[in-house]
Amino acid sequence: MPVAKGMTQIDDEMTAAIEYSATTPVREAQRMRGEFLTRWRKRSSQLSPRGAGPCHVDLLDEMLRDLGIRGADALLHHLRTGCPMSGVVGYEEIYSPGPPGEPEITEEELLRRQPDVLTRSKQAIRAESPANKEAIWSSVRKELEAGFVVELRNPPANAVYLRRFMVRQVKSDEPVPRVKERACDDGRMALINKAVRMATPVKLDTADVYAEVARRVAHRATTRDPGAAFKSMGLDHKEAYRQLRARNDRLCRCVVAEDPSTGRVRFFRMERLSFGEAAAVVHYNAFAKVLARVVRRGLKLPLCQYYDDFASPCPANDDTALTDVLELLQGILHTSFNEDKTSEGHSFRHLGLVFTIASEGVGVAISAPRREGLVHMLKGVLARDSLSPGEAASLAGKLGFATSALFGRVGRVPLQPVFRRSNASTTFAGFKLGGDLEEALGWWVRTLAEDEQCFRRTVPLNPIQPGEGTRYVLLTDACLFGLGAMMATITDGDVVAIEYFSHPVPQEGAGLQIHHLEFVAVTVAFALWFRDKDDFTVSVWVDNDVVLGSLVQGRTRARELRAAVHLFWERLARSRGDAWFERVPGADNIADLPSRLLHAWAGIPIRGVLPKWREVDQRVVDAAIAEVL
Repeated sequence: MPVAKGMTQIDDEMTAAIEYSATTPVREAQRMRGEFLTRWRKRSSQLSPRGAGPCHVDLLDEMLRDLGIRGADALLHHLRTGCPMSGVVGYEEIYSPGPPGEPEITEEELLRRQPDVLTRSKQAIRAESPANKEAIWSSVRKELEAGFVVELRNPPANAVYLRRFMVRQVKSDEPVPRVKERACDDGRMALINKAVRMATPVKLDTADVYAEVARRVAHRATTRDPGAAFKSMGLDHKEAYRQLRARNDRLCRCVVAEDPSTGRVRFFRMERLSFGEAAAVVHYNAFAKVLARVVRRGLKLPLCQYYDDFASPCPANDDTALTDVLELLQGILHTSFNEDKTSEGHSFRHLGLVFTIASEGVGVAISAPRREGLVHMLKGVLARDSLSPGEAASLAGKLGFATSALFGRVGRVPLQPVFRRSNASTTFAGFKLGGDLEEALGWWVRTLAEDEQCFRRTVPLNPIQPGEGTRYVLLTDACLFGLGAMMATITDGDVVAIEYFSHPVPQEGAGLQIHHLEFVAVTVAFALWFRDKDDFTVSVWVDNDVVLGSLVQGRTRARELRAAVHLFWERLARSRGDAWFERVPGADNIADLPSRLLHAWAGIPIRGVLPKWREVDQRVVDAAIAEVL
């Protein structure tokens, strides 16, 4: 599928690493990396020991300056002294600044409301099942032994109470499916997430970024050597958030848990970043991004970073790339990785997807076991008619990766209800699904059960560029008595064909609102021109904001349109089409005339091409209207 406009942007630093990796002979690249590692290994031995930070901070500071990576002073300060978990937090030198603003509540208000937080936390703890209480207590004991928490006999006056709960993740795409339990601390219930504002939204290297980086590496290399082969390599940061210390001077963050052997509630000061606290996201990812930048600059490998997952494409015969990255980050900088989770290969699992780099392009797919696992999980949620915010957050992440395999970054699917549930105000009550959420999950069950080809896309190494190849431009319109659309076929920048349809609204459509009919026009146009096509690229222009919003987002507040929108995206998934939606002002929409059943204009050439009328089967129109009724 061609990469559509508006797709992934790659910065200059990553571009330079791509160019070096793709064009430098492997032996020369290995020699360069060896010299870099030798120099910094020697320098590491000359400095004082690492200290209490998540890595050898003094060495990292020196390395950043040597590599010309500027603007990490605030991060380095926090790595040494601890990260603030309230107030305005961010790293403008690392991420682009967001809109200005202040936290929703002050620290004073946060502390004033803690007695109520503690009462509700104890109620939630008592409501946990015996199995959950044991799992929570086990996680606290492990962190106590590791020094991540310190028990307090009496919480101080500035205590903020974090109720601990467990999130269970099913790893369905592994050879033997397993359930992974992760301890989370409820920053929402504690209200600490309301006492922080992110000054710099985090930007991550998503699955689409990785696909684009891999594509550029392979495309650049194969233009020099058509026989070049590639693999991917990945690393997993150990303990992730727990590697960074947090400040506890203004606020003392206390994990609240029950000792199952005595039934007594006990308190533990959290010394590190905690899963469930909003501030932890920006602190940890800023640190992880800086590590990835060190690899890009120092080892000249195009390393991508998504939270604690790191991945890079490289030549298939480069047998030291992975060990060199580990040596730099773990051996020299002393930050910890799960070596049993490092991997490399032609077929590579990353962010819940399977990537392959071949001569025809970069393949992105969801494995059959993962699809089956997601369907099983979704059916379980639908059967019990309940989804907690913690479960919804995990589910939203998994379905977000599935979106990448279905549509790349062009499409949207019914994810908004899942995200809304994940942001609910508490995490332990029994949440009924409700209509919106039930419909969204039903859509995913149906779509995931489709032929697995729906969940495979290929990003060509040499994608269609503006003015090259064949693409389509579609304009649609409707009025209360007519439907119309015009479709242009453009090959190598030239309009080679223009077709249109013009069809009266049948009796069944009388009384429909205009946004219903506008959506029917789009559905009919896709059935007419794209039903028998796959891997197509089309730009769709509409002049109705309700319809445009539903097509872009895969959802709509117009309840009667919701099922039709879901069906539209199911069909697009099956065709593996690449549809990009834009707004055209009504006065500029040339589909306005055919929607008004006017034909005289069709004798006038457009860019030298006479429009050709296409007949629409009445059954197609009737079916499209039935979908919005």
